[in-house]
Amino acid sequence: MKKQKLTLKAQEISKHYGSAAVLSDVTIDLPAGEWLGILGESGSGKSTLLRILGRFLDADAGSVYFKEELLRPVSGELIPGHEQIKLIHQEFELFPNQTVEENIAYSLRFYDPEYKKERVAELLQITGLEPIRNQKAKLLSGGEKQRTAIAKSLAEQPDVLLLDEPFAHLDNHNRRVLADAIENLRQEQKMSCIFVTHEASDALAWSDRIAVLRDGKIIQTGSPQEVYNQPVDSYVAELTGDINWLADSTADKKRFIRPEKIKRTKNPEKSKWTGSVDAIRFHGNHWEIRCVNKQGSLAFYRNRKDLEVGEQVFLTYSERDVMKIQ
Repeated sequence: MKKQKLTLKAQEISKHYGSAAVLSDVTIDLPAGEWLGILGESGSGKSTLLRILGRFLDADAGSVYFKEELLRPVSGELIPGHEQIKLIHQEFELFPNQTVEENIAYSLRFYDPEYKKERVAELLQITGLEPIRNQKAKLLSGGEKQRTAIAKSLAEQPDVLLLDEPFAHLDNHNRRVLADAIENLRQEQKMSCIFVTHEASDALAWSDRIAVLRDGKIIQTGSPQEVYNQPVDSYVAELTGDINWLADSTADKKRFIRPEKIKRTKNPEKSKWTGSVDAIRFHGNHWEIRCVNKQGSLAFYRNRKDLEVGEQVFLTYSERDVMKIQ
């Protein structure tokens, strides 16, 4: 099997702030063209890891390699950062009194004027910023600032893009627009990317692989499908989506199932679980039905509201959809 060519690799990275360990022996690799999502709660060490990978912060231990070349400590560089690794901070770092177009063009100020013009126009189109190209940065919405910062960072065609919570603090409209821009980037620019997020839905939607970070340690790595369908423990299971713990779980064998795997049946003989509807919640694209009996509760989803609180329900599921954690 042909060995994958790595664009970026972090090996056994550790970082402490005082006596607190922020990262502990973190190892990740990024093949060329891959999008790696790092999923973790606030305080798990995600942003610190990005700053180390972006060459703005030194680790206490471990190494960072770019295309198999060991990178020198940040403290030994006159200017922090790396020209082929672009980190986009949550603060965006735009020039507030310059327009969207001027902010992007600034990164290309030493290039041929004709090339600069063509490249800026290309990035404006890819990121959907053409209609507001003459708007000053200080007047932009959060989503518009995010897209401008991405376009500015991509101007010199880096090999690696690092995104710190790209969808944080965006309303649904701006999330959709940014999602379209990111999809265009994936198709048009063919670059490698690492993005960190606390939202499982973002990691599942945009990652080729996911690394779950908890208390500064990588506890699971795999494709979105693997992490969602085969979580290594209850933390990953609950972090990546809603779950139902089944009543026959034991101290050494926990069993659970996702709500979308549970179906309603009108035949009591086919039922594996009988209870009454306790709550009904509308989520836009589905209804969440929560049911209870003497053994506990189960939630399942419906695409229509055809049940009422207090109504008896018979539920069934396939054993192949039941996940087990030791």
